[in-house]
Amino acid sequence: MSETIFVLGNGESRKGIQIEDLKQHGKVFACNGVYRTDTPDVLVAVDPKMLLEIAEGDYIINNNVWSNFNQMYKKNDKIMNHVQFFQPSLGWSSGPTALKYAADHKPRKIYILGFDYQGHNDKQRKIFNNLFKDTRNYKRSTEEATFFGNWLNQTKRVLKDYPETEFYRVVPKDWFKPKDLEWNKNLKHVDIDEFLRIYNLKIKM
Repeated sequence: MSETIFVLGNGESRKGIQIEDLKQHGKVFACNGVYRTDTPDVLVAVDPKMLLEIAEGDYIINNNVWSNFNQMYKKNDKIMNHVQFFQPSLGWSSGPTALKYAADHKPRKIYILGFDYQGHNDKQRKIFNNLFKDTRNYKRSTEEATFFGNWLNQTKRVLKDYPETEFYRVVPKDWFKPKDLEWNKNLKHVDIDEFLRIYNLKIKM
């Protein structure tokens, strides 16, 4: 496995960063709707609705897809024959599950992109922040953001369990940085412009 792994959530802070460009510099682990537009090295989809969507086409036949087992999958030969199941299931969300699976491979560095946690400000509430909003199996852009507490706690667990791995959360300079992540000595926040310079990448819309 590569010394560097890029783990992608679907927060809008990573918009325009191309998976194929990242694959020139390490392995890419990504989640859920990414399969519609790209082919990461590993796709994690633990939401049954999303996995069933993915199984409608040939993606899971030709690519590396991981999920948690669900009894409903026994009726779907394509899923049972081609999807890899985590043993045991963590019961986590897809993003943190992908992060842990990446850390299991013991790379020296893991760059975390699109783990935005917080929604966008809209008057007195936070609205949904996701690159796939307004599409099948995702919330509408006008809906309230899901509370990020579980995602954050799951991320913290990975950081604690893999103290030898260097984690870098890539976000724009003024983006939300949860205080609960600050105490982790093995995590640093990296400005997205600096990240682009390090790997000589360009944003492509």
